[in-house]
Amino acid sequence: MTAERPDPSEPKRWLESAREDLAYGEHGRVAHPRPATWSFQQAGEKALKAVILAKGRPVPRTHDVAFLLSGLVDIIPETKDVRDAVLLLATITPASRYPDDSIGISPQDAAEFAQAARTIVEWAQHHCGTSRRHISSKQP
Repeated sequence: MTAERPDPSEPKRWLESAREDLAYGEHGRVAHPRPATWSFQQAGEKALKAVILAKGRPVPRTHDVAFLLSGLVDIIPETKDVRDAVLLLATITPASRYPDDSIGISPQDAAEFAQAARTIVEWAQHHCGTSRRHISSKQP
């Protein structure tokens, strides 16, 4: 029995989904900072998973972005910017999606989460060989 060859388009699909989540969060971050923040966490998570796939590793089923990055440090040197971005996004947990468990998130907080997500997505694009132009902040 032979092992399945990974689909080379899979990392690109994950990155595209990450970019969509980033854009969606940017669209609502001023008017709806709490749900926008979850979109930024999802963008970072999907970007990290794209890199994991691009490096030929299986993708863990987790939302823990710090755990995802830790699985890459043996093959890709992390940068302080990426590590700091991941640690910031790691503060967003699935519980923060629900009104009774959520902390207050201001538009300024959401802007910081947006920058963290952009940092991770750009880093992932570089490591997946799909570098695109710089992802700019869409200020309202």
